[in-house]
Amino acid sequence: MANVLFVNGNLEGHFNPTLPVAAELIKRGENVWYFCSKSFENKVVAIGAHFLELGDVIEDFMHYYKPGGDHPFYKLLEYIIRYDNVMIPQLLQVIKDMNFDYIIYDSILGGGFFLKEILNIPVICSNTTFVMDKLPLPQRMLEPGFHPQLDEFYHLFSSECKKWNKEIPDVYDFFINKGDINIVYTSREFNGGEYFDESFHFVGPSIKSRNENRNFPFELLKDKKTVYISLGTINNNYEEFYQLCIKALQGLEAKIIISVGTKCDITLFKEVPENFVIVEYAPQLEILKSADLFITHGGFNSVSEALIYGVPMIVVPMVNDQYMTAKRVAEVGAGIVMKMEEITNEKLLTNVNLLLEDSKYREASAETGKTFHLEKGYGYEKAADVILEYMERQKNGSSK
Repeated sequence: MANVLFVNGNLEGHFNPTLPVAAELIKRGENVWYFCSKSFENKVVAIGAHFLELGDVIEDFMHYYKPGGDHPFYKLLEYIIRYDNVMIPQLLQVIKDMNFDYIIYDSILGGGFFLKEILNIPVICSNTTFVMDKLPLPQRMLEPGFHPQLDEFYHLFSSECKKWNKEIPDVYDFFINKGDINIVYTSREFNGGEYFDESFHFVGPSIKSRNENRNFPFELLKDKKTVYISLGTINNNYEEFYQLCIKALQGLEAKIIISVGTKCDITLFKEVPENFVIVEYAPQLEILKSADLFITHGGFNSVSEALIYGVPMIVVPMVNDQYMTAKRVAEVGAGIVMKMEEITNEKLLTNVNLLLEDSKYREASAETGKTFHLEKGYGYEKAADVILEYMERQKNGSSK
């Protein structure tokens, strides 16, 4: 039995794919500790893992953090380095009297770039979004002096490297954050890119049946076309968008389900048309099994779930990797992308009708879903296979 440390960010999209992996490792005899927010404690304990609390200092950081500029990629770099700056000292304090055989960390929010040398144990990178074989900017936009926000990142990055006695590498190495092996929760086909070495393992979506709302009125969906609308669990307070959907689709011959989340006051939706079901939380996996269209924010997990069931998508990205995910959905032909600020009643209805009537989008979604090869096991099962096989080779003295 090996002692395993999971380190992650305090975000649903980074937590959800790794919980089934942790559960599978426990099932196979590993002893797992999970370092995460108090809000996830019950889920961690429920699978038999040991809970290690992030602490108030990280909760405060995530609540009060403000970026130093508006450039999407520089903002992401800045967030990662500032998060690491707060998280790593907290983690090291919590585990100072503990010993682990290996660590599994999130590619973006797990501090693995520094932890791999600080802890001096095998490290496994868990990629809860696409992995890139190159940065999304030309080299000239990565040179010091190009942008004040970039210079601030380099300043923070240099300070952190010196703090942990680490040489300052290329920014690509920090952002990609490779481990000894690298788990990617999608297929190589959907991920895209060409230059990945044998340390990268594309295991497919890490999705397990969830204890979702079983009181949902599924009988209302029987023998009807179904359009499901959800903007995820974090940035979902968009009453104006939901109201636009109601106005645009009230005459559609389909049942429309809108999951508005808990941040949006559901009582604001009065005189809802008969073809709508509006709830705070919907059982997404169950709905997608029979949905005809998914209007989504483009969260990596949500898109993966739609592809599994061959559901075409209208993707409305708003933050971070959602733009990359939306672009990839369009590239494989599984849906179209709309900008939130450009959506009108007419444009939305036109695109909804297009995706409901043109079968090529559903076919492309289903074909992409087949690349996950779920008949050979789900991503969390394959991830556990890869991890345990690697650790067995380490035990036997082989690094391959």
